[in-house]
Amino acid sequence: MPQRWRRSAAVAVVGLIGAAGMTACSSTDDGAGDRPLVGVAMPTTTSDRWIADGENVQAQLEALAYEVDLRYADDDVPTQVQQLQEMIDEGADALVIGSIDGVALKDVLADAAAADIPVIAYDRLIRESGDVDFYASFDNARVGVQQATTLLQGLGVLDDAAKPTGANGPFTIELFAGSADDNNATVFYQGAMQVLQPYLDSGVLVVGSGETDFDQIATERWDPKNAAARMTELLPRYTAGARLDGVLSPYDGLSMAILDVVKKAGLPQPVVTGQDAELASAQSIADGGQYATIFKDTRQLAEVAVQMVHALISGAEPEVNDTTSYDNGVIVVPSYLLAPQVVTEQNYSAVLVDGGTYTAQELS
Repeated sequence: MPQRWRRSAAVAVVGLIGAAGMTACSSTDDGAGDRPLVGVAMPTTTSDRWIADGENVQAQLEALAYEVDLRYADDDVPTQVQQLQEMIDEGADALVIGSIDGVALKDVLADAAAADIPVIAYDRLIRESGDVDFYASFDNARVGVQQATTLLQGLGVLDDAAKPTGANGPFTIELFAGSADDNNATVFYQGAMQVLQPYLDSGVLVVGSGETDFDQIATERWDPKNAAARMTELLPRYTAGARLDGVLSPYDGLSMAILDVVKKAGLPQPVVTGQDAELASAQSIADGGQYATIFKDTRQLAEVAVQMVHALISGAEPEVNDTTSYDNGVIVVPSYLLAPQVVTEQNYSAVLVDGGTYTAQELS
């Protein structure tokens, strides 16, 4: 594990954080330059969840008296690299990075390492760099397993307890994956295929297009427009009479785009999975549209990342619960993984409304 983050200023910082109540409430710039600066780089504002991630991290850091430089790169890699370089040049004490391209940050992270700035990979693993100190995320392999399981439940192949029902199909499905430059996309896919492959091998499931390899089904930049374009290309088979029973979708933005294409084509609604419990998908689930999503509480993820920052700057060891799973090609990155939760029409109110993510009015 890299140990470069034990900075000489740590002792002074501990005393400063102890005075968080006074400093955080100051309305003047007096002393602001003495507060630890944390750079928070998020990938995009096109997804509700990433906006929420940035806001949650910022709010929790500011509550601990940190100064925060929060920036979004709008899915442009050179912009994110430039933003990170500026944070380094401005003397950031730590960096929290939700990367766009998991392998494009090697050089700028080397600059962070040279300046003794610790780096926390946020939700997306940063690859091909030894200058990543910690990783805060969800159990992404489990996300893929949950997505595939909910697809099978929606099709009636598995029951509510995830036990086989004896349904033999064949059920025709299509597979979508996330962006190839995001390590999570591969992990989601692998987790899902672990569940689906036996049913594909037995013929219970059939992929209508025959496209099952990750490279064939990946969706560049997780862009819903790209998912819609691919779904449109797949339509002739189904408008000619074949039935589309289900779609494995790894993210709500793609799910809604796919459902929109199918609806406009006048086809019966398939079982469609998702992830992130974005508002539009939560509303669709409540209305009996999208079948399921995977809820990842970004408030909890922000808390994990913030506690990592606080420990690092204070000269302490951040808490982790996984030290073996996330090999980024150079090092195994110590990680803290949170548990994702399945959301369907049966439990959306208990999870999303009672849990404070949305109001009942928003989902009605």
